[in-house]
Amino acid sequence: MKKALLAFLIIPFTAYAQQWDFDNSGSRIFDMRKNEQKKITITIESVEPKDMQRACDKKSRQLGNGGFKTPMLACSFWEGKTCHIIMPHKVDMRTVGHEVMHCFQGSWH
Repeated sequence: MKKALLAFLIIPFTAYAQQWDFDNSGSRIFDMRKNEQKKITITIESVEPKDMQRACDKKSRQLGNGGFKTPMLACSFWEGKTCHIIMPHKVDMRTVGHEVMHCFQGSWH
């Protein structure tokens, strides 16, 4: 019974982890010809991790959006031909790449 319960708990999490790895793997290729603009300016603001949500919500509202309903690890916004990225002082490369892709291809996911 214990083995069956353990298998029942592990299999879904293994499938979830494999899906996560696939979606965010370094081998995922993006077609840069789909970029929304050919020349862009990117600004990066780094904030204290505790201020991340407040900074993203503030920028969202400044641009006429309603803020975020879920916690944010980082965020990006378009303003004219400038893409603004807000991220914490310490950040992993996946998060940096994720936000830069928003600058290149908008809502790519």
